[in-house]
Amino acid sequence: MTRYWAVLIVAGVSLASLPIHAHHAISEIYDEERAIVLEGQVASFLFGDPHSMAHVRVADRDGRLHTWAVELRAARRLQRVGWTAGALAAGDRVRMCGNPGRDPGAYRLYLLNVTRVLPGAPAPRDAQDDSCEPAPPAMRSIGSNVPLGPPRTTRR
Repeated sequence: MTRYWAVLIVAGVSLASLPIHAHHAISEIYDEERAIVLEGQVASFLFGDPHSMAHVRVADRDGRLHTWAVELRAARRLQRVGWTAGALAAGDRVRMCGNPGRDPGAYRLYLLNVTRVLPGAPAPRDAQDDSCEPAPPAMRSIGSNVPLGPPRTTRR
């Protein structure tokens, strides 16, 4: 009986020391077959792990404002491509391309790329343009997206 408990304790300690990598597949929440472009104003930006998040206020075609929850990669990964906690700030006008959430009423987006838009820049000419590059199929299968650089600034 003592041997039984010893085995259980060793197994429990071994399992407890393993790193836990609980993570949802992007495709459960976001439609990786589609990419959309949103333009709006950053309400907040959280640079952290396991995912960085931005909330962006976007006007729909009828002028009603919706706050979109925009999911980004983990801060560790974003830092490797030049992002910092100050990359986006409340009040920044941005144009974001990403995979929309599967539930259209949830206003969610998984970010592929972002451009900071300077004040006075004209409204977007089209809802879809060359700034929106969906992830290649080979990358979709592992739940990763196009490499994301720091926000660009454009006058359009």
